[in-house]
Amino acid sequence: MRDIQRDISSLKTLSTIPVVMKRLLETISDENSSFVDLSEIIQHDQSLSERVVAIANAPYFWHSGLINNLEQATLLLGYDLVRSIAISISVFDLLDKDEARRMRELWAHSYEVGLIAGLLCDKVPVTSGAVCFLAGLLHDIGRIIFYTLYAPEYRPIMFDEAVTEKEKGLFDVDHSAAGGWFLEYSLFPDEIISAVRHHHNLKGCERHKGIAITVHLAEALSSLLTARNEVDGFWSKDKERLFYKSGLKKEDIEHIGTIVRNESPLVKNFFEM
Repeated sequence: MRDIQRDISSLKTLSTIPVVMKRLLETISDENSSFVDLSEIIQHDQSLSERVVAIANAPYFWHSGLINNLEQATLLLGYDLVRSIAISISVFDLLDKDEARRMRELWAHSYEVGLIAGLLCDKVPVTSGAVCFLAGLLHDIGRIIFYTLYAPEYRPIMFDEAVTEKEKGLFDVDHSAAGGWFLEYSLFPDEIISAVRHHHNLKGCERHKGIAITVHLAEALSSLLTARNEVDGFWSKDKERLFYKSGLKKEDIEHIGTIVRNESPLVKNFFEM
């Protein structure tokens, strides 16, 4: 029987992990590290640096279009958010470039869920839009962790509609649990960990339930607005009832749909950096 938690906790020791990600994980686990150490790692990877700045300019971080470099991002957003953004991007870079199209779609789906979660936070304030955006962006990070650790077994089911059930058959846990463990070991904020851990099943979510509901609904709305094979949390009558119970309206779906369509070029540009 595999020890999934142990494998995730030792992820940074894998020979297949990119050097930049290894250094990031080592830095955040070192209590004596500082922004200077983090900044040095990010700046040595031009693509990572550019993408950190691109995400830092998302509207949920309150400084859209005003951030031009890493120093400004850290000054305006703070060390914790910049660190979280950098780790998020480096994890997506673990995806197999030979399967670029499918992996790009997974990123697009994740970004879209982050976008919708941030918009929902504007309507039903449960925490900051920035935290909602990151929680949505990272909701499926466990799928990438499974892929990185167990690619031969996981690849055939990774984009299956019943992926969560098949994950439990293979590993006894699904990607929600795996994602939660990874974020825990990577010292992410509790709100984000809770949202990722419970984005499929809200039962048992005792802390930060508001943000977990937001990401739960954001993924369902993504399936309603965009036809993607990567979606594994679908719109249903139960989610529709939860949507309206949260104080949201039908017009909100139309408004969010318009913004999602307008943001599509941003996602495309992100891959060209």
